[in-house]
Amino acid sequence: MPRSLHLSLPVAAASSAAALPAVVVLIAELVQWHASRHGWPPPSEGGAWLVTGPQVVLVLGSPSRPGGQLHPVQRWRADIAVRSMHPVHGRLLFTGGRTGAPGEPSEARVMADYARDVLGVPDERTELEEAARSTWQNVQHCLGRLEQAGSITIASAPTHAGRARRYLAHQRPDLAARLVPAADYRFGERSGWKVATLAYALARTAGRVLTPRIAAV
Repeated sequence: MPRSLHLSLPVAAASSAAALPAVVVLIAELVQWHASRHGWPPPSEGGAWLVTGPQVVLVLGSPSRPGGQLHPVQRWRADIAVRSMHPVHGRLLFTGGRTGAPGEPSEARVMADYARDVLGVPDERTELEEAARSTWQNVQHCLGRLEQAGSITIASAPTHAGRARRYLAHQRPDLAARLVPAADYRFGERSGWKVATLAYALARTAGRVLTPRIAAV
């Protein structure tokens, strides 16, 4: 093997390894971008979704840090919710039960406190659902409150919000017809968590595919 080629192989391998994280991030960005723009009911006349009052922004729960402290994923979801909320007739519905140690606040309460104390959303524009322990339950436990909404927005990472929209369509197709997009995608925002969210979604999909096969062995 020529010496120049012998030396170039490690360099090429190192360059490929260095580029891999950037490729993963770019793939996650593309998947999240796609998820934020698909799975909606048909838009209103003129090609846009109309946010009609009252608007309810359903903010999906996520576990808090130990001690009931705000987790970065919760912060991301609350940020998405607030920027998606109509300035006049929008309301935030935080959902998520108590998953920490006894006495710690619910996921919904942690996110609502952040929205009030940091993002400036008054308490009268927020509601809490504090029993749900899964995404399916996030949707299920909020159906009664969503019935009063003229439009519904789901706030979370785009791929996660897309799953919640499918759950809503399964549980209450009539309410799913009121869905309007959230401002849930911004290029470069929370890139690490976009990768983690996508990895979790892929793991869930793989688990559903493999479980019947494993059980049949």
